[in-house]
Amino acid sequence: MLKIEFTNLRVFIDESTHYIYKDLTDKAVDKAEDVPFVKMPDLFLAAACVGAKENSYKELKSKRDIFVADAFDSKIQIPILVSLAMKKWDIDIINDPKKILTTCECYANGGIAIIYETMKVGQGLRPLYRLADFISSKENLL
Repeated sequence: MLKIEFTNLRVFIDESTHYIYKDLTDKAVDKAEDVPFVKMPDLFLAAACVGAKENSYKELKSKRDIFVADAFDSKIQIPILVSLAMKKWDIDIINDPKKILTTCECYANGGIAIIYETMKVGQGLRPLYRLADFISSKENLL
């Protein structure tokens, strides 16, 4: 079985979106219906999936380091990141963990605004339910 190492790699977001990451993860333990993401890696992955689904690939203009790539779960999250990168590149991408991350950073940059808008002004009573409705309305999110 192939193991892709994300050791010693950092995950970056666009500086202009940092407030969104903070807003959607801050105090998540206290009020999950309003702030459903406990950790930034979870939100980053969701944003990358939405960005890929919506074909919203946006280069980062001003990078901000937010967490170490080792924070991703190797059995669940890393395979998803690889599959997202393969949407843009061929199978050889699996040999380049940095390129996988860079690709996913661009998808996350494209998807984070969609998630934020959906959660803040979408239809539904609470942000969690708005996000769930948005995801359930999409076929094959990946």
